[in-house]
Amino acid sequence: MEDAKKRLEILIDNTLQVLDHMVVDSEYNEMLQSIKSGLSEQKRKAAAFSNNTNEELKNEALAMTKTLSEINNKVQELETNLMEDYKKSTGNRIEAYENLSIDEQREQAESYHDKIDYLSAVKVRENINDMNEILSKIMS
Repeated sequence: MEDAKKRLEILIDNTLQVLDHMVVDSEYNEMLQSIKSGLSEQKRKAAAFSNNTNEELKNEALAMTKTLSEINNKVQELETNLMEDYKKSTGNRIEAYENLSIDEQREQAESYHDKIDYLSAVKVRENINDMNEILSKIMS
């Protein structure tokens, strides 16, 4: 159990670090801040796990799963928006853009920035799915 709680805390920290490095357009900033805030709150709750009884721990894990689902919905919306920006900045030619060398990709700053933000959102979503798997083990 202690190992699962530690893995959860590390995963939340890593996810917050990814979010901290994202620089999205102003139209998505509120959504990004909401995701960060929600995960920061989950970090606080995860840190308090060690003070809970087994029954309390299971209840808290269930509550975290529900909250992470809400956060994940926001992440998916952000991911969709960032993919649209990425498509637009590459002229709907993502595959051709990604076939360029990394130096050539970097020369196209807007497309490169859009690619990194999109991939960051994908990573955040994957991490939230991993958090839910850990919480599921805690609840069992």
